[in-house]
Amino acid sequence: MKIRKAVFEDSPTLFQCVMEAFKDYILLIGRTPGPMLEDYSEAIKRHQIFVAETEEGIVGFTLIKDGEGDFMWLDVLAVYPDKGNHGVGKKLIAMAEEFIRNCGKAECRLYTHVKYQKPIAIYQSLGYQIYNRVQENGFDRYYMKKTLL
Repeated sequence: MKIRKAVFEDSPTLFQCVMEAFKDYILLIGRTPGPMLEDYSEAIKRHQIFVAETEEGIVGFTLIKDGEGDFMWLDVLAVYPDKGNHGVGKKLIAMAEEFIRNCGKAECRLYTHVKYQKPIAIYQSLGYQIYNRVQENGFDRYYMKKTLL
């Protein structure tokens, strides 16, 4: 598996990946998850997107957005469900953290719905801590962070 920067031509695959990765959350939270609302062709232009790719094609990706101050956001992490449990997500998180660190930022932040218990447990096992809970845009979210430097 290699990780590379996304290009415009990846946009349809990124959208398909996020649809597959988040579709089961619709019933859990009673609405369309935020990552399904992102315009990935625009995000490729404005932010940093990295894809995990095998000989089969793209298996997952991460979207990183700049924050105000000494941090960046791990805004979206999506892996095709049939590619889960192979370490793709953890490799993408590690790459995102390295990218953020190389940008001179001290912290990686993210937010996730409070009902996403499996992802929350994974983030916590990787050193992320919940620092806030907010009601935002109709979502009940935990804000999490990890110090990188």
